[in-house]
Amino acid sequence: MKSGFKPHHISAVALLFAQAAIAQAQDVQPQATTDKEAQEPAAVSADDIVVTGMRASLSSAQNIKRNARQLVDSVVAEDIGKLPDNNVVEALQRVPGIQVSPRARGESATVLIRGLPDVVTLINGRNIFSTTGRSLSLADVPADLVSGVDVYKSRSADQLEGGIAGLINVRTRRPFDFKGFEVALAGRQVYSEQPDKIDPYVSALVSNRWSTGIGEIGALVSVSYHKTRYRDETIFSGGYFGYNPDNSRAPYTPGVPLDPRGSSPIDPRVFRTDVIGAFDRIGTRTRPAVNATLQWAPDDRLTIHADGLFYGYRERGNGNQNFTSMNGTLLSPLQFVGDTKLVESLSIANGRVANFGNAYKNKADRWQGALGADWEAGDWKAATEFSYTRSKATDIGNNLDVDFIASRTDAVFNDGSGTPHFTLPNDDPADPSRYYLSRLSTTRTIGDGTELAWRGDLSYRSPFLIFSGLDAGVRLSKRDAKSDSFTQTVNCSPTGAVKCYDIKATSLPGLMTVTPGDFYAGTRPYMRRWATPATDYLLNDIGTLRQLFGLAPDDPAFQDTQHFDITEKNYAGYGQANIEAGRLDGQIGVRVIRTDITSSAFLVLRGATSPVTIRNKSTDVLPSLALRYKLKDNLFLRLAASKTITRPSFAQLNPALTLTPPIPGQQPFGRGTSGNADLKPIRSDNYDLSLEWYIDRSSSITATIFRRDVTGFIQSVTSNFDIDYLGADNGVYQITRPENSGSGRLQGIEGGFTFFPKGLPTWLDGVGVSANGTYIDGKNTALSPLPGVTGYMDIPFQNVSKYSATGTLIYEKGGFSGRASYVWRDKYNGGLHFTGVNPNFITNGQISNLDLSFSYEINPKFTVVFDATNVLKNLYQTSFNDPRLFPRDTVLYTRTFAFGFRAKL
Repeated sequence: MKSGFKPHHISAVALLFAQAAIAQAQDVQPQATTDKEAQEPAAVSADDIVVTGMRASLSSAQNIKRNARQLVDSVVAEDIGKLPDNNVVEALQRVPGIQVSPRARGESATVLIRGLPDVVTLINGRNIFSTTGRSLSLADVPADLVSGVDVYKSRSADQLEGGIAGLINVRTRRPFDFKGFEVALAGRQVYSEQPDKIDPYVSALVSNRWSTGIGEIGALVSVSYHKTRYRDETIFSGGYFGYNPDNSRAPYTPGVPLDPRGSSPIDPRVFRTDVIGAFDRIGTRTRPAVNATLQWAPDDRLTIHADGLFYGYRERGNGNQNFTSMNGTLLSPLQFVGDTKLVESLSIANGRVANFGNAYKNKADRWQGALGADWEAGDWKAATEFSYTRSKATDIGNNLDVDFIASRTDAVFNDGSGTPHFTLPNDDPADPSRYYLSRLSTTRTIGDGTELAWRGDLSYRSPFLIFSGLDAGVRLSKRDAKSDSFTQTVNCSPTGAVKCYDIKATSLPGLMTVTPGDFYAGTRPYMRRWATPATDYLLNDIGTLRQLFGLAPDDPAFQDTQHFDITEKNYAGYGQANIEAGRLDGQIGVRVIRTDITSSAFLVLRGATSPVTIRNKSTDVLPSLALRYKLKDNLFLRLAASKTITRPSFAQLNPALTLTPPIPGQQPFGRGTSGNADLKPIRSDNYDLSLEWYIDRSSSITATIFRRDVTGFIQSVTSNFDIDYLGADNGVYQITRPENSGSGRLQGIEGGFTFFPKGLPTWLDGVGVSANGTYIDGKNTALSPLPGVTGYMDIPFQNVSKYSATGTLIYEKGGFSGRASYVWRDKYNGGLHFTGVNPNFITNGQISNLDLSFSYEINPKFTVVFDATNVLKNLYQTSFNDPRLFPRDTVLYTRTFAFGFRAKL
C-alpha cells in the first residue's frame, strides 16, 4: 500500500469545509454513540477568542471529534437553515474519506464512505429507507431542515447494524434546542444555467416552549419546499465490435477484448463503436418536506418526545435520446486512429436515425412517526422509543421510438477529444415530419415498505476497576417490502399493427416537439436540437399509442414474475463497557442479531404460475472495540476494530424463478432467472488507526490509516443447474441469479487539517483554511463474470477513486462570511462491459467541482446569501479503460447561481 498522495495530487487539494457538528444528546440514538464529554464545548480560557460563524462550527466539530470514543466526522448548520449546500449529499462531500456521485439531474445523490456504498442511513437515530431498499437516498433530505449530519466510520455495539461502509445519522431540530419562541424563514431563487430556469427553495420553522403546571412543554414545526428544473447533456457511444471493410459486422466473441493493432488472421479487419448518440435530459423535480416534534419534561429526570416527518419526491421529465448505429452503405474510405484498426470516421448512405422519447413520472412519499422517552437519575439512564416508518413509490416510464432513413450520415468516432459526433448534411433532425413510429415500451413499478420498531437502552455510570460505565439494550423490528411491476414492449413489423416506416409521427397531433436547442453549444460539435416525442403526450395519451400498436389502452396487469412480498423480523441486543485507565479510555462491546426472513413470490413456467415461499434464519455476532490513548493533552492515538454486515436488498432476496425450456435441435440448454432467498449478508472486518493533534481551539491535524476485509460480495452469476421436476422439459438450465461470492480488501489513508492562523494583519484575521485528502487501494477477488470463464479473478472495486481531495478557503469578518470550496476525485472503475471486443472495464474520468458561498449579516435578524455551484463547469468523461482509444460518454452538468435570505422574527 502506498503511504500517501503524489505531489501533483496534493496541489489539487484546496480546503475542507464542514467538519462541523454540535451533537445534542436528544438527537443521537443511542446515547453512547457520542459521549457527554463530546457534546459539551471545551472550557474557554482567558486567552481564547470567542468566535461565531463557520469558524465556530468547525471549532465545535473539532471538540466533538476530539472527545468522541468513535471515529466521527460531522457537518452542521451553525444556525437554522444554514447547512451550506442544497442537500445532505453535497454537504458531506467535504468530509474526509467521503466520495459522492457526479451531479446528475442537478445534484449529487450517492455517498460512498472510503469507497464503499453500503451505508446505513438514520434520521435522529432511527432507521429510514426507500420502499424495498435498505437505505434512504440522502439527496431526498432537504438541507434547510437539518441541524447536523454525523458520519460514523467506526462502529459501536449500540448502533444499528448494517452498512459495512459506515453509518450516517441526520439530525433535525427539536423545541428544547431553543431557549423559547423562535421563528425562522429562508428563501432562495436558484438559477440553473443549462435549463435557463429560476426555481424556488423555501423553508420555515416555528418553535416554542412553555413552563406549565405539568412541566416544560415544547413544540416545533418546520417545512421545506424545493423545486429544481434540470437539464443534463450527454453524448455517448456504445461498445466496440468487429466490422468488415464494407461496414458489415464481422464475427467476434462477446466479452473477449481484441488488440486494436492486432494482425491475427482471425481478428476483424476493422472495429468501431456500434452507436453514436446523445441524451438531452430535461425534467422537473420537487421535494416537499415537513418535520414536527413535541417534547415534554415533567421534571428534571424525564423527557418525552413525539416526532413526525414527511419527505416527498416528485419528478417528471424526458430523456430525449438521439442516435444512429451507422449501419449503411459506405460513401468514402474509412479513416483510422493512428496505426490502429479503430475507425476514426466514416460516411454512409441510408443509415437509420432514431429519436427515443423516454418520458418518466416518479412519485415517492416517506413517513415516520416516533414516541419515546429519556430518563436520568443519579448514575442511571434509560431510553425507549417506538417508531413506525413507511415508504411508498410509483415509477412510470413510457418510451416511444421514432426514426427515419437519412440519405447521408457523416460520423466521427474519435477525434482525440473523447467525444464522438455525427451530422446529417441532407436531412434536418429537427423536422418532425421526417419521423415514423417504430417501437413502444411502457413500464410501471409500485414499491411499498414498512417498519415497526422498538428499542430500549439502559446505562449505568459509576467507576469500577478500569470501567467507567456499562450500557445494554435491545431493538425489535418487523420490516415488510412489496413490489409489483410490468413491462410491455411492441415493435413495428411487417405483420404488426404498426408497420415500419408506415405511420408518420406527425399524424398524431401533439405527439412531436423539438428540444430547446443549444445542445453542447460552444463545447463540443453535435447537432444542437432535434425533434422528439413530447413528454405530455407520452404521459397523458399513452392509451392512444397502445391502441395504435394493437394493444389494450389501459395498463396491463402486473406480472407475476416481477412480484415479491418479503417480511423480515429482527431481534437485536447489545452490551458494552466504557474503559478508563489513566491516559487510556475507550469502549468495548458486542451486538447480537437474530434475523428471520420469509420471502413470497412465484415460480413461472410457460405461463403457469405457482406460489413459492422460502424462509431464512441467521444469527450474527458483531464485536467492536474503540481505544484512545492521550500521548499529550492535545495529541491522541486511536484504535478501532469492529465487524459489520450489510444485508441483501429485498429485490435480491426475491425467490421467483422464471424458466425457458431448451428447444430440441436448436438450443440445448434451458435458461432462467431468479433472485436468491439464501443470500447471506456482506461481512466486513474493519480496522482504523488514527493520530490527532489539536493545535488550538480552532486548528488541528489528523490522519487515519484504515483497512476493510470484506467477504460475500453479491454479484450476478450464471450457472448450470440440472432441473429434474419438469417432466419432458427436464435438462440442464443456465440460470442467472445473485450469489455471495469472493472477498476483497480496501485499505488506505485519509488526512486533514483545519487552520486559522494568528497574528495576521487586521484585514486578514478572518482567514481560515481546511483541507483533506484520501488514498484508497484495494481489489476484489470474485467469481469471473467473463463468458465461458470459470473460477475467480481480481477486479477493481466499483466506484472507488484511488485519490480524492477537498478543500475550503474561509474568510469571515464583521457580518461577512465567504467560502470557496474545491472537490476533486480521481478516475475510478464505473462497471463491467462484456458484450463487445473493447476492454471490459468502464473507466469513469476524474470529477472536480468548485463551489462558492457568501453571506452578509445585515443585522442579527436578517442575512442575505449568494451561492454558486459547479463554477468551473468541467466535463465528465468515461471510456473503456483507455480514453485515447475507446472513448465512451461525455457529460455536461449545469452550473447554478442562487440568491436568497435567512431571517428570524
